[in-house]
Amino acid sequence: MSPIARSAIKLTQKLRDSAYRTQMLDLVQEAINKPELAHFTVATFKNASHTSPSDPREHATVFLATEEQAKNNKAQAVHIYHDKDYKFTGYSLWQERENREDKTKDT
Repeated sequence: MSPIARSAIKLTQKLRDSAYRTQMLDLVQEAINKPELAHFTVATFKNASHTSPSDPREHATVFLATEEQAKNNKAQAVHIYHDKDYKFTGYSLWQERENREDKTKDT
């Protein structure tokens, strides 16, 4: 299966800085091109670089889903790790979960 096209990655937040947006999308693109993630067909960019209580390493969060998962309103979170220059260093694929309603408004 071919990787998800960059233009098909859904953004759930506005990244106004175009250079930063490009860096984040480059990270996502590199991760979803890995053979282990090639079966996913839907990508939703959730959070730009951050840390979280469940994962203290700097990472971007993307939700990936197969067509079947998307039909069932499910996805798997992927934490995409990077170095200080936002270069890809790895990823962690989390358990499948049901999608929550997105209360983010695109203003």
